[in-house]
Amino acid sequence: MDLPTQLDQVSLPDPLPPLVLTVFTRPDLLEGVLEGLLQQSLKPQQIIVYVDGPRHDRDANLIQGTLALLHRFAEVLPLDIRPRFQNLGCDQNVIQAFTEVLATHEALVYLEDDDLPNPYFYDRLCRLLQAYRHHPQVFSVSAYASFPEAVQPKLTWDFEVSHRVFSWGFAIWADRWQSIDLIHKPKQFNPFGEFFKIPATVQTKMTLTNQFWLEKNGKTDWVITLTLAALYQKRIHIIPQFSFVYNTGFGHPESETYRGAAGNWVNSRYDQNFCPQTLPPTLDLREELQQQITGIDLVKHLQKRGVWLNGSALIYFLRRYPDMGSMVAFLGLFFQRLPVLFRRWRGGLPL
Repeated sequence: MDLPTQLDQVSLPDPLPPLVLTVFTRPDLLEGVLEGLLQQSLKPQQIIVYVDGPRHDRDANLIQGTLALLHRFAEVLPLDIRPRFQNLGCDQNVIQAFTEVLATHEALVYLEDDDLPNPYFYDRLCRLLQAYRHHPQVFSVSAYASFPEAVQPKLTWDFEVSHRVFSWGFAIWADRWQSIDLIHKPKQFNPFGEFFKIPATVQTKMTLTNQFWLEKNGKTDWVITLTLAALYQKRIHIIPQFSFVYNTGFGHPESETYRGAAGNWVNSRYDQNFCPQTLPPTLDLREELQQQITGIDLVKHLQKRGVWLNGSALIYFLRRYPDMGSMVAFLGLFFQRLPVLFRRWRGGLPL
């Protein structure tokens, strides 16, 4: 089947997919998202909003503010407001929302309560869903640019093939979502088994270290789990070289994942007027994104990200990168971080 090359040549899906919002205790950020939806060049016909339940009394007041805001905007937007009666947490709120919606719809478009969409957001993602509906190799499509900085000057088309995806403006089909069955997977699910077995390229090295911290800290992140599941299935994502969503969540007192100020990378590729058009002529990754990085480069990345190696990880890496330079580098990292291993062992923490 031929691939489309221009997004405007792709018809809109019929019916249009629902737009799903997951929200909680940040009505001040949510208001900007709702204002952005009012400005869309293509208006969603259904916006399903899942409001997570409170963890404690203080949450209840903020959630009431969120609900009041949603009911006010329901006068001008087609909002289907679905409050939770108990707290599911960020991950389960999303996973259950996707599972419920995609049981009766072929696809969905997704925004979080801190993702400001530019005016072309919904139209572009709807057309992407139509363009790649019958190309099962494509797992998801996104409005957020996340290519490594070194690769950015080489990007040719408005959308490119990627092994990494962010949920900041995202769309997926029911069959792709159901194929990974996240609702029945355990926390920190990793189809590769161990973090160190995740392939390490200039893109996926970030997924590798993100999974490391999830496992060591006992945390969950549905996007990392989804990214790993798609990578394991040898599927790809279609993402833009410039973002057409703007993230506002960093540093907010109610933000859990990103507590500090936004780094320079967060919105550096955002373009308010970006209406992406051109599509990649193949579904092959660029050569720069396919190549495994060297063992020495991987060690540098692991050091920068604060990673330590237990015995199993060290043995695996020594076998995976048998050249002398890499072996010396991995052994150096292992011995350098031995005090961390010892402290965690004494504290009964995962090694």
